[in-house]
Amino acid sequence: MYNPENQYRCTIIRGKAQKDLDNLLPAYANFINDVCPTDKTNFDDSFNNYLSSIFYESDFIDLSKKNQKTIRNHITEIAGKLFGLFFMKDDTVYESESCAKLVEDNDQPAFFKNLCLNFQFPNGTQKIQTIQERIANQIKLKPFHFILSLLKQAKIKSVIITNDEIEYYVLNSKEVLQGKINTEYVLNTIIERRKKGIVKKVERGTRHRQHLREQINLLELSNLIRVEDENVLLNSYEHIAIELFIKTVDKPLNFDIYKYDFSNSEEKKVMYEDWAKYFGGVNISDYNLLTTSVEALQQKEDIQIETKPKKGVDHTILGDAGEEYVYQIEKERVNSYNPRLTNKVIMLGKQRGIGYDISSVEANENIEDPEFARFIEVKSTKRTTAPSLTDKTWVDTINLTRKEWVAAKQYRSAFNIYRVYFTPSETVIRKINNPFEKNESGIINVLPTMYRMDFFSKSIDKQY
Repeated sequence: MYNPENQYRCTIIRGKAQKDLDNLLPAYANFINDVCPTDKTNFDDSFNNYLSSIFYESDFIDLSKKNQKTIRNHITEIAGKLFGLFFMKDDTVYESESCAKLVEDNDQPAFFKNLCLNFQFPNGTQKIQTIQERIANQIKLKPFHFILSLLKQAKIKSVIITNDEIEYYVLNSKEVLQGKINTEYVLNTIIERRKKGIVKKVERGTRHRQHLREQINLLELSNLIRVEDENVLLNSYEHIAIELFIKTVDKPLNFDIYKYDFSNSEEKKVMYEDWAKYFGGVNISDYNLLTTSVEALQQKEDIQIETKPKKGVDHTILGDAGEEYVYQIEKERVNSYNPRLTNKVIMLGKQRGIGYDISSVEANENIEDPEFARFIEVKSTKRTTAPSLTDKTWVDTINLTRKEWVAAKQYRSAFNIYRVYFTPSETVIRKINNPFEKNESGIINVLPTMYRMDFFSKSIDKQY
């Protein structure tokens, strides 16, 4: 007999506010992608100073103890344990597979989908005592799989589940956390109690409820759900990804944490290493199933970008969407100033080697010389929260080709980078004019991260 009142506190690694997590993710990922693999000492020192310069405009060694602790929390708790962006093996720090995918495709919701797919209770993010206590209580649940399955069944019955109900009947319910109760039973219990006017919610302190809300936040960051006035709704545009969760909801835990002997110190170390590698990995055969389309992000059907199917990660889909969006915005901007100049806005993204995507004119942004050329390089990304210039945690990174940087140097004030953020609520464009000059002035940081190697017949040692 299901007893929802048998409550059990099952916490996760605390993160930041939802928008902060979206802001911080690309900064963490790109740094780790640049520096790894490396030894732990270099990783810690360089990451400490990198984040210190972003948050406090100072070196780590010059920070107060409190601020140093904040920086270390970002690295170990959020970038490491919560996001799974890196793992250690034999005192060497490696970039996780999910981190590499994020840097490659700029799809932040896809990263969070993968995170949610890998997440489970118990897991290797907590202290040994906490893990042992959860094992003793026979906890074994993939919470995000369960929530999505519950929401799917509720939708079929035209029932809308609330935040409070997910917290009370799923995330804080001991029998559900033990894997003893299925989603159908939970849904029927919620429906029956509603008929009787029984309203339940987790009554513990605000701190505990934050742990529960942050689990729901991760599903929102994955673009799999929307939360509207405390109602939790499935994003039907993400049905392919959602089905990945639902079809394995009743399968055993992906990571068998029960097999380790926690009385053995070496086994503890192995478990933590194994978990970190698993959690940051891509454990499905086709990562493209997690790809977030602009339509799914904005839940609109009128965004059509013609593309040919490709194997592997298709960067052109996001790139084309961004270029098309900027192209239309530029045409509108120039046309509103002088219709005669509209034909000066030209899409050039398919032309290789010129270093920019769109040729335009200054128009209303240079009244004295409105026909001066403007060269635009478009860089697009997808996230579930809209970036704000007032956010102190906001930092972003893009990759430029050598041709693009040569164009920036050549055209100087005529060259612009348009960073496009596709989000559910709006599409945001941030313009960076004359990035070459900004780099010279220290306003932005540009680092060479790629090497080209030319080799010849005499370079070859052996052919197999």
